[in-house]
This record gives sequence, structure tokens and C-alpha cells, in this order.
Amino acid sequence: MTKIAFKVSARAGKLLGRENFSNPEGAIIELVKNSYDADAKNCLVLFDIPTKKVKDSDGKEIEIPVKEKSILYIIDNGEGMTEKVIKDHWMQIGTGNKEKDYISDDKRTKTGAKGIGRFALDRLGFETEMWTLSKKAKDGIGSFWKMDWNQFDNADKAISQIEAELKSEKIDLKSKIKSLTNDNVLIEKVIRDLNFDRGTIIKIAHLKDDWFNEETSSVFKSLEALIPPKELNIPFEVFFKHFQQPKEFGKVDTAFFNDFDYKLKASYDAENLNVDFEITRNEIDIKSLKKNYPNVYKNKSHPYDLQSLENKTFQYSKSIDKVLEWKLNSSNRKLLKEVGSFDFTFFYLKLTNSLKEGYPYKTISASERKSILKRFGGVKIYRDSFRVRPYGDPNNDWLRLGYRAAQSPAGPGQRIGDWRVRPESTAGIITISRSTNPLLVDKADRGALQENETFEIFKLILTGIISEFEYDRTKILNPIYLEQKKKAKEKRESEIQKRAEALANKIIEKRKKVEESIYGKKGKTDLFEEKKEEEEKKTYEEAFKDTFKAIDDEKAEQENQEIVQVRSLASLGLVVSSFAHELKEIKDNAIEIKELEVLFKSIVPEEKKKSVEYKDGIDIIELLDENSDKIIHWVDYALTAIKKDKRTRGKFEFSGFLKSLNKSWSRIFKKKDISLNIVDETKDKPYDFRAFEMDISTIFTNLINNSIDSFNNLIEVQERTINISAKVKDDSIEILYSDNGVGLDEVFEDKEEIFLPFKTAKRDRKGKEIGTGLGMYLVKSVIDDNNGTIDILEPEKGFSVMISFPLRK
Repeated sequence: MTKIAFKVSARAGKLLGRENFSNPEGAIIELVKNSYDADAKNCLVLFDIPTKKVKDSDGKEIEIPVKEKSILYIIDNGEGMTEKVIKDHWMQIGTGNKEKDYISDDKRTKTGAKGIGRFALDRLGFETEMWTLSKKAKDGIGSFWKMDWNQFDNADKAISQIEAELKSEKIDLKSKIKSLTNDNVLIEKVIRDLNFDRGTIIKIAHLKDDWFNEETSSVFKSLEALIPPKELNIPFEVFFKHFQQPKEFGKVDTAFFNDFDYKLKASYDAENLNVDFEITRNEIDIKSLKKNYPNVYKNKSHPYDLQSLENKTFQYSKSIDKVLEWKLNSSNRKLLKEVGSFDFTFFYLKLTNSLKEGYPYKTISASERKSILKRFGGVKIYRDSFRVRPYGDPNNDWLRLGYRAAQSPAGPGQRIGDWRVRPESTAGIITISRSTNPLLVDKADRGALQENETFEIFKLILTGIISEFEYDRTKILNPIYLEQKKKAKEKRESEIQKRAEALANKIIEKRKKVEESIYGKKGKTDLFEEKKEEEEKKTYEEAFKDTFKAIDDEKAEQENQEIVQVRSLASLGLVVSSFAHELKEIKDNAIEIKELEVLFKSIVPEEKKKSVEYKDGIDIIELLDENSDKIIHWVDYALTAIKKDKRTRGKFEFSGFLKSLNKSWSRIFKKKDISLNIVDETKDKPYDFRAFEMDISTIFTNLINNSIDSFNNLIEVQERTINISAKVKDDSIEILYSDNGVGLDEVFEDKEEIFLPFKTAKRDRKGKEIGTGLGMYLVKSVIDDNNGTIDILEPEKGFSVMISFPLRK
């Protein structure tokens, strides 16, 4: 059998070069990356784009680039290439030398690996000349290489027939740069203090694209985002110049944020599954804080005390399971380790001075911040010190921060943990590496990372780290918000008092005038009359205060009705999602019954109606009845939950509510072998408690729903019990709720965290949240709105809370 070899046409090279780099901007970036890989400290990107005047379709004279006379230079002072390197690597397509030797002599991790970077030259122009002087060169002897890329357009040629010119010659790089740029003064100033005892000059002529001002500006901006940020302290600078626009462009600056509200640095240790945090707070004006809110941080512990705020920066460590609230097992440990270690620096910059919020913020320059974020904003990924696009590009919200913010639109101080940062106010630098993060790999076109399982876990960790900042900011601002509410209430009561006094005085003056008109003017008023008048005035004041307060309360109650309904619907949604399998089971049974019912009516003769088959039909119809009952139960529950009378605050009796609760859940509890024990000590006890029935339903719906989930997670077979007791104690109603399920998940380091919105330990095997994290948040929200308290107890087994509501006097 004859063996034959594959032949590769010249067209394959064309595909690699012109079609692998989707745009000329990407090709230039690839060549700059090559300079970095070559340990260059400096790289020059120079455009020489002559123009000519032509008339457009309207007869207007415009200037357009002359492509055949346009030249692009990429110049660096890297390690250069020997003749052997040019022959063995530069001229070999798909060479794997960077994949094997990916650490440079200067300890840089090389960005290239596929061996196709030199085809960026073909993408940019038809002709390329290269002068290169190796660091190993003797007596200044380097290499000159020349390539005509038109050869790849010959379809009849094999790629082995494509040839470039190569010769040795003495090279003075600085002199060559000057001569190529016609002794351009600006270029001479740039290279004057740079060391060019080695390096490479690439001249790309007869460019393939029209380089208008917009295109060259786009390359400059891309280089700003591409090259290593100053935070990484890597000695690599890029100088960008356009000969026809000498006043434009210059040294390429990189992101460096000195003006920020928050800075979070996080180092993820994949081996030990731990995150080290450093948070710097720069948002609060301490002088203004001490003046307007002197006592809000009294008795607060580190790092939420005044001293910590004054110190600005603090550090702490947290295991990744606590950050993600994801209980670790062998499967997810493996996933979290495979991500690899990385560093993340995150900045938050407000875009307004937020004067209406009343917080003691520092004054900022909003326009300057917007300008900086427009250039450098977004959470960007740098692998081995080079930018991975498109992460962090404008409108590229790859961490879905905008979606998270839309899900929780509350202000930063309203509730602890109930605020999400918006993407337009953020900037971030994530540093990964080929050596430490091997599973975070490029797509084939090197335009992004492959969205594999490791990448999804990577995003999950990053979102968890950002949540640490969000929690900290709300924890700091919440005491100020509460103080604002307190002051607002005091101000409102003071205004009511003044209005009541004014109205009382006015009535008494009116009454006096009427009496004088009837009885005439009296002499000096005695003490008895003064006291009587004072009591009369006080009576009027109290009456008016009660009236004004009632009007305000009525307005608040109208607003609360909407909140209560939304809260109840959210609870109902949680319940329906939890019992979706019940509905599916009912649907499946109903379909089966429907088919058999039709069969029964159309086929079974009258004489066979006493047979076994007929009895089976009866059983099926009974099953239909049972399932119909289930449907009725859920429909009744849903309709009852949003009945209008439940949305009106009124006198509330716990005895009747607990009876209806037992009845509503009895079928579900029976199916799941759950016992509900209710001890009601409120019967026949006189008390006055006003509440929305829908609110109280929200509390117990979510507690019971959580208990059922807890029972589903039990490993061993056991009795399943929910206990509810209610009693009147002093001036309050106390409700003890408990179950004997698996208890509070250990990922909640601080047990109070379960009341934060979107905090859930329910996750799938990839760490994606499958719980809403709203159940206990809704419970706490209802209790807070009714001036109650909820305490998490520590039973020997299961979960237990004590709820207390104050009674009206």
C-alpha cells in the first residue's frame, strides 16, 4: 500500500493570516504582544498615512488615505532574532516553541502559543520588511527579512513554495529608525533615552485597510486597555504616533485609579480554597460624619467602627465556601481547585455627588470620573499581564452586574446586604496565567476565553468577591440611614406638635373673642381660669396631634398595602416553585385518567361493568378526584393569599389564623409525613394587635417552606415535626417556631446573614444558586415593618426562631 502525504496550499496561509485576525486592530495588538513576549521594555507603533483630496458624491472635497503609500511600523527593543530563529521558528507555521518555553528570560509568561502571530503582517499589508538584531549578535551583525504576501494569492502554489528573502547585515537600530522615519523630530525625542542595542523593526507597506482618524484612534484606545496596568508594575511601555497628526497621541497610558470610593483587593488561593481580602474605604468624609452623625458607630465592632473608618484599610481572610455560601463536597472542591489561583483588584466610583441621600460622602468630580471610567472602566481580565478581550469592554457586562442590580434596586443603606453595584460605576483588574489557570483557555480566534465549566466557576467566585464589597458598604451606611429615619420621624413629630399648638391657640383666641362679644371684656384672669385655659389648650393639642398623625398613618398604610401584596406574591412564588413537581405529577395523572376515561366510555360493554377492568376504571376516577382535591387546595391557597381583606390592616387574632394555617397545609403535610403541633395560649386572652393578615401569612409560608426543604435534605429516616406555639407575655405576642430538620447551613458564619436578600445555600453541582434567597428576607422585612423582632435560637437539632410583636396599649 502506497503512503501519500498531505499537501498544504498557499491558500491555507491566507486563511491563517487574513481570516484568523478578524480586523486590523487585532493584528496590531498581536504584534505588540510579540514585542512583550520578546522581553521588550519599549514598543513603538507608528503610522505614516498620506492622504489625497477627492470629491464625494455631493461634490464636497474630502481627504482619504492613500493605501498604496501608507506604512505602519512596529518597533521594539526586545531580544531580537538570530538567523536560526528566523529559519526554524519565524518561518515555521504553527510552531510550538512558545507553548513549550512559555517563560521568557526576563520571567515574563509569553502570551502567544499557536505560532500564527506573524500572519498578522499579512492581514495588515502586502509587503513586510524586518530588521532584527539579536541580544546574541556579534559586531552588530543582524538579519534583514523581506516578504511579499501577494504570493499567498497564487492558488496553484503549495505553501512550501512560498519564499521570503533573508540576509545578514550590520544594523544600527537607532540610525535605522531615524532613516526610516525621515529623521522625524518627535520620534528622535522618544528614542533618544531608550536602549536599542537589540530589538526588531517591522515595516509594513502598501496597507490593506483605509486608516482614517477613527480607526487609528480606536487602535490607541485598544492599546490603553491592552497593555499591563500600572498596578502590575511591569516595565513595558508603548508609544503611539501618527506622522500626519503630530499633536495627536503619544505615550499609551494605562488604568490607574487614585480617586475611588472603594478598593477591594482579593487573592484566591485555589490550593487552600481561601480568599485573602483587603478593603480600602474612601467614600465617607470623616469630618462631616463626626459633625452630623457623631454617635452612629458607637458600640460597633471592628471593622464597622469609627476607628476602622478613619484607618480606611483593613484585611481579613475567608474560606471560599463562606464567600460563596456553598457547602463543600468532593465534587465542588475539585471544580474550585481547577479554576486556579488568581488576584482581583476591584474599584467602585460613584458617578454623582448624591446630595439627596444625605450621607456624609466626600465631594467628587463626576465629570472626571465619567471620563476615566469611559476609558478604563469595566472588569478586565489580564492573562500573563496582557488584556483578554472583550471582558470589560464598553457594554460588555460579562459578570451580569446590571442584572443583579435590577433584581435588587434598593439604596445602599436601607437594608444590610440589599444593594447591588451597577457596572458603569466599576473597574477591575483580574490577573490570571497560563501556568496557574490552565483550564481558562483561549477560544480558537484568541478573542475571548472558552466558556467551559471552569470559566463558569471562575465567574461565580468573582461575583462572590464583589458581594463582600457590597455587604461592607451597606453595613457601613445602614447606621447612618437608620439615624436619618430617626431624625426624620422626630422632625415630623415636631412639625405635628407645632401645627397642633398653633391650631389650639387659634381656637382658644376665637373662643375668647366670642365670649368677650357676648359677656364683655373681663378684668384680670385668676389662676383657676389660667389653669383651665391651659388644660383646654392641652386637650385641643392632643386631639389635633392624634388627627394629624392618623392622616399620616393613613397615607403610610396605603403605601404599605402595595408592599404587602408584592411581598405575599413573592412568597407565593417561592411556594409554587418548591412544589412544581406536585403539579407535574397531577398533570401526568390527569392525562392518563383522561385517556382511560374515554376508553371506558367508548369500549366497555354494559355487561362488563362489574368486572375487574371496570373496578380499575373506578380506581382511576377516584385518583382523579384525589388530584382534583389537590388542585382545589392550591388554587384556594393562591386565591386566599391575595384576597382584598388580607391586604387591609386590622385587628388580628392568632387563634383563628393558626387554625386556618393547620387546615391549609394539612394535605401537603400528610403527603410528606410531617406532623404540625400547634400550642395556642392566646385563646380567651385580651390583647390588641393590628396587622395585615397577608403579612403574617408571608412569615409562616416562608418558614414552613424552608422546613420542608430541610426535611428533604435529611439523610436518615426520622419523624418530621414542626412546632408552633403562641402566647401573650407582658406587652407582646411571642411565637416560637421550630422544626427537627437539618438546621441552619454551616456556610452561614454569621447566622443573621440568612435575613439578607439573595442569600441562599441552595446550589446545584456547579455552584449556581437554585434558591431565590428571598424567603427569610421577606420574613424579616414583615417583622421589621410590624415593629417586631426575630431571634435565631440554637436548638440541639433542627431550626428554631423566636418572633415577638409589641401589643397596642
